[in-house]
Amino acid sequence: MATLSILEIPALKKIGLEYGYTVHLHDACGGQSFTLAACGDTNEAIYPAIENFFAAHQMTVRFYDAAKLNFIAQ
Repeated sequence: MATLSILEIPALKKIGLEYGYTVHLHDACGGQSFTLAACGDTNEAIYPAIENFFAAHQMTVRFYDAAKLNFIAQ
C-alpha cells in the first residue's frame, strides 16, 4: 500500500486548510487513511485538489463514504 512520508503531511494539511478543512491522518500497520473535518467555510474544490496532490505522488484517492470525508490513497 502506498503511504505518504511524515515530511509530506504538512503540505496535505495546508491544502485542507485552504478549502476549510482539517485533514487528519490515521496511520496503522501497513497503511494510512485520512479524514476531513470542517473547520470553517468549506469548498467542494477540495476533492480535485486532494486528488491532484496524491497524483503528484503517483497515488490515487478512494473516498469510502457518501459524504466524501474519509479516504485512502493507493
